[in-house]
Amino acid sequence: MAATGQMDALMVTEIGKPLVCGRREIPQPGEGEVQVKVQVVGLNPYDHRVRDWGLYTNGILPMVTGNDIVGTIDAFGPSSHSSTTNPQNLQPGDQILGQTNYLKTTPDQAGLQQYCLLDAAFMTRVPPSLSSTPAAAATIPNNLLAPFIALFGTEGLNLPAPFPSTSSYWQSPPGTLQKQTQSTTGFTYSKETLLIIGASGNCGKYGVQCARLAGFGRIIAVASPPHAEELRSYGATHVLDRHAADVEDQVRQIVCDELIYGLDCINLDHSLALSCLSNHRKGKLTTLVPGQIPVQASATEKKQAGWEDRFSQGCGQKQPELGRAFWECLGGWVEEGRIKPLKRGEVIKGLDEAARKRVDEVYDLYRDGGCPVGGQVHVHVS
Repeated sequence: MAATGQMDALMVTEIGKPLVCGRREIPQPGEGEVQVKVQVVGLNPYDHRVRDWGLYTNGILPMVTGNDIVGTIDAFGPSSHSSTTNPQNLQPGDQILGQTNYLKTTPDQAGLQQYCLLDAAFMTRVPPSLSSTPAAAATIPNNLLAPFIALFGTEGLNLPAPFPSTSSYWQSPPGTLQKQTQSTTGFTYSKETLLIIGASGNCGKYGVQCARLAGFGRIIAVASPPHAEELRSYGATHVLDRHAADVEDQVRQIVCDELIYGLDCINLDHSLALSCLSNHRKGKLTTLVPGQIPVQASATEKKQAGWEDRFSQGCGQKQPELGRAFWECLGGWVEEGRIKPLKRGEVIKGLDEAARKRVDEVYDLYRDGGCPVGGQVHVHVS
């Protein structure tokens, strides 16, 4: 039976202002949803944009933040047990990890509260190897899914998805998704290079792992030097210092003028990534943050064959066949060691005023272009 009554929450009540500790009604699951008792929430740059920009709020306040969620299923909503809405046959009491559906524009689908709602088809059981370390599982959802969709989704690079042949992705009707395969496109990952800008961050590190999962021959990561060893362990073949003045020259020394694919995980200005793309072949850049600063003319003036700069929303529900298959395969990838959880950083306990103050400080750090030392910060709600 679903929990009822009121619960504690950290809420955005005014855009651009600090969070507020408060109480709100425990949300009840609707069709295709589950009620989750929240255990751990990972904090991301996305969250500060909700607080400071009103991102995806559509003017609805109060709003709750927190996209990366680990918790236990309390109850299912109506029609939530079909093979479509619950393809993994999840059950009450299962420990799960999942990403909120922020396209629903509701505080019910967010983590910094005692209970939340998630879409049953877009979550999975916490892999056995992570069941005793829920914070490790909480590094995964949004941080991995965002670059995954950017690389393999239709809004991004639309590259062949690395799902096994048994995945529901290949067995389901094509729908509106153009399902690319290496065999049908003549595309060979081992012959291709991917450039990742902002590889020091959580999405960047998982972006490297996505590239390795797909089998890219060369993975060039642009990052802060202290992250180089970690990025190589995830599959980066080259790590370039993001502070260097000659990043473009270094990329061209590696790949000449043949770079076609790029992923920018952090920048409002996409000039650097675009400048590194091939001048004689059409290059494609996908980004996790929409460009808000005009691209420098020098970055694109030599692009004889043109170029693409495509913002990708990291929401599985927007591309449901891709999203469902991602959650279906995630546990196996983790257990096989093909996807490795990131380092966990600071732990914030509870939803009280002290926790609220520290969460705001983390959001301020992201707002000002910084990154928490030691790894992703997590809030242990229960």
